Amino acid sequence: MAEKVPRLVPGVDIRSFKLDPMDGFLMTRIDGKLGPKELGRETGLPDFSVARALEKLEKLGIIQLIDPNAPPPPPPQAPAERKSAIAQFDAGLLAPKYDPKELEEPADLTPEQKKRILDFFYRLDDLDHYTLLGITAEADKKGVKRAYFELAATFHPDRYFKKELGSFKPKMEELFNRITEAHDTLADAATRAEYDAYLAEVATTRGMEAMLERAMAESARAAAEAARAVQAAPPPPVPTAPPQPTGPSPDEIRRRKEALARRLTGGVRPPQASRPPSDKPNPLRYSNPQDAMDALKRRYEDRLESATQAHAQRYVQAAEDALAKNDLVAASTAFNIATKFAPDDVDLAMRAQEVKNLADKLLAESYLKQAQYEERQGHWFEAGRSWQKVAKIRNDAVSHERAANALLHSPEGDLHEAAEHAKQAITLQPGVIENHVTLVEVYLKAGLTASARRAAEAANALDPKHPPLLALLKRLGK
Repeated sequence: MAEKVPRLVPGVDIRSFKLDPMDGFLMTRIDGKLGPKELGRETGLPDFSVARALEKLEKLGIIQLIDPNAPPPPPPQAPAERKSAIAQFDAGLLAPKYDPKELEEPADLTPEQKKRILDFFYRLDDLDHYTLLGITAEADKKGVKRAYFELAATFHPDRYFKKELGSFKPKMEELFNRITEAHDTLADAATRAEYDAYLAEVATTRGMEAMLERAMAESARAAAEAARAVQAAPPPPVPTAPPQPTGPSPDEIRRRKEALARRLTGGVRPPQASRPPSDKPNPLRYSNPQDAMDALKRRYEDRLESATQAHAQRYVQAAEDALAKNDLVAASTAFNIATKFAPDDVDLAMRAQEVKNLADKLLAESYLKQAQYEERQGHWFEAGRSWQKVAKIRNDAVSHERAANALLHSPEGDLHEAAEHAKQAITLQPGVIENHVTLVEVYLKAGLTASARRAAEAANALDPKHPPLLALLKRLGK
């Protein structure tokens, strides 16, 4: 009987579950064809780690074990069978993310209604449009509308007209806006295709991020392993000078014995036992203690270098195998670990940096697509987060300015970080007036009028007729 292999369960949103980086890394390799041992070889993870992760994913319902030779299962017949987020909350399948004290706030709502609102509100960032509406990617336009009206009946603010809702009211308005956005996006074929492409980019970058997090942990483990290898190889003993004799020397003892023998034998010398000449060199001994110490040190260093080089070569081979599959992130991860075992190998360090640059470029392109989509949708907080990731990798003026702009427009944006990104954009491209204008806007929003004036003067020197700048100067009273 063929060994069962893991396969991802269709339609499951993994963002609803608490997964660690190793779980995410392993999931990027699950394709319904590789068994546990093949996954171990593919990821470089120990067999017991793979088994434990697969067991966890199976219990969560994210994967299922199948016979690779069995025919594929029929497609799901009813998209509505998928549990919506609200159904999962009601069934107690998801742990609450809110402070229970919020349930004590006075409002014209039942305890169950309060729980439902809080459960939904605090998980909005974890829910994609499909999970929010409780439908699969195969749901048609009618299915999208049906799911929308069911949720709208629960969260539409008009349902609670003239009721005292307290802080629950703005939460319900935000929920209803997100439900409406999900409906409008998925009900239209063009916007739905664009959103699906965005979700694919998110899945790609999350898999990459999981691998990079694992690389950092693996690098730390590799460094510790190299340190243990040093400790395991005992250091060469330091030769010490032979102890100085405290009694008569051997020659003196020999002469005394000979004198005593002559007296006992009447002066006749007894026959002497033959012994090797004292001046014959001993090949097992060194001419002096320093030579012995140097020889032991060389053997110790050779032994240590051989052990670390073996570890380095193992990861280099894993990196080359990943490159052959065009898996840049996995290759960069393996090369990074290899350099921990061979820190003085200049060629290896250059090769690792070359592959890292390629992996960073791939990751930055994916972050860029996410940032542009989030910006178009007006999701400024998410756009700021994505633009910051682009800027961290590329460090170019455009990405820094867009990060500053997104943080500026986000209610939750950090204005200090926004100012730093805008200043970095100016440093990289001082002649672009948009960079200066963004900095002026950040200072104005932060209430730093004096700083805004200085930034506006620098921008005015570039283009005194720039319309957005003129509007800002008017706000500043100039």
